Amino acid sequence: MEQKRRKDQWTVADDEKLAEIVIHSVQNGRTQLEAFEQAAQALNRTKQACGFRWNKTLRTQYGQVLNSVRKRPKQLMRSHLKLALTSFEELTEAYNDLEMKYSELQSDYDKMQKWLQQGFVHVKEKG
Repeated sequence: MEQKRRKDQWTVADDEKLAEIVIHSVQNGRTQLEAFEQAAQALNRTKQACGFRWNKTLRTQYGQVLNSVRKRPKQLMRSHLKLALTSFEELTEAYNDLEMKYSELQSDYDKMQKWLQQGFVHVKEKG
């Protein structure tokens, strides 16, 4: 197995990769800890080393980007929730309309059955 590199051997490419993974993870609703685990595998480091590097060095550089992507999932979640509630209301309304139409059809069916039965009795008495 390849040996893990020391934390003081970070390159610019490593920093960029770590930042990319953290920002992407947070943007997709995952935690920074999950990002550190993913980065540890990608960079062949420990998750603790990735977390330390992020918090000690990179967080200040990427703070504004991180804050802006943190807001995005909440906004997306709100819009999805609003859409789901709207869809639920529409489905409820459609269900209620169908239920009312079903009741009307059931009533018509019952009347038709009664009328046919009366007709059958009338024909039987005549015949």
